[in-house]
Amino acid sequence: MTTSWVTLLGLVAAAAQGAPPTVGDTIWVVRTIAVPGGRTVRTTDWAPADPVEVLGPPRVTLHGDSAEVAYPVVVWRAGWHVVDLPGPLLLGENGRVDSLPPQPVTLRLESVLPAVPPDSSIPPQPRADFVARPVVSFLPTLVLWGFALLLLAPLHWWWRRRGHAPAAPPAAPMVTGPPLDRWADAGESRAVAAAATARLRGSIAVRVPAAGAGLDTEELLAQVASTRPDWPLGELGDLLRSLDEARFGHLAFPDAIGLARWVDELVPRLELAAP
Repeated sequence: MTTSWVTLLGLVAAAAQGAPPTVGDTIWVVRTIAVPGGRTVRTTDWAPADPVEVLGPPRVTLHGDSAEVAYPVVVWRAGWHVVDLPGPLLLGENGRVDSLPPQPVTLRLESVLPAVPPDSSIPPQPRADFVARPVVSFLPTLVLWGFALLLLAPLHWWWRRRGHAPAAPPAAPMVTGPPLDRWADAGESRAVAAAATARLRGSIAVRVPAAGAGLDTEELLAQVASTRPDWPLGELGDLLRSLDEARFGHLAFPDAIGLARWVDELVPRLELAAP
C-alpha cells in the first residue's frame, strides 16, 4: 500500500501528492490547532466506524504557537466519507484540562479497480436457428456386422475342430490323521497315546508280520530284535514302553503329544531302513 498525506481545511480533504488516495492506502489525516502559551497537547483515542480503520497511535508536531495532530487511517470503500476527527486535550500547568470539539472531515477514496466502459457488456444475441439432424443410415452397421461374421466364422470352425482337452484326473484325497493336538489340549492324553501306538505298531507289523497286534510290548520287541536287528531297538523299546505308561498308567502322562511327535519322527526312519 502507498502512503498519502492529507491536510484538512474545513470539510475538504485534499491529497498532498495531487492524486486522491485509493482504497487500502495509508492516509495521514492532519488537524491543525492553536496552542495557547503554557498548554500541552494530549491526543485522544479514535475508533471510527466502518469502513474507516485507525492503523496506529496519532502523532503531534509543534509549529510555534500551533500543533498538527495526525492520525494514520485506511479506508476500505471507495467514494466520499464523512468522519468526525476527535479533538485533542489542552493541559494547563494548574491541572486545567480543555477539550476541543470533534471536527467533521470529508475523505474521498478512489477504487483500485479499473473503470469499465459502458459498452463492455455483452449485448444479447439473437435466437439461434434450429440445428438440422443428419440423415441416419444403418448401412455402416450392417457392413461392420458382415465383416465380423466373415472374420469370426472360420475361427469358430477351427476352434471346434480342435476338440476338448482331456479332463485332469481327480486329485487323490488327502489322508489326514486324528487331531492329536486338539485331543491333547482337551486333556485326552490317553487317546493321543493310543493313536500314536496304533500307528507305530501298524508300521512295525507291515515290515515284521510276526509282530502282530496281539503281542505285548516285550514279545513284540523280541520278534523285532530277531527279525530286524538293524532297527534302533533301544529307542523303539523306550518309545513303546512310554506309550504303554501313557495309555495304562494311573496318572495322566504329562507329554503325550511329545510321544506322538516322536512316533512321527521314528516311523519314516523305519520305512527307510526296510529292505
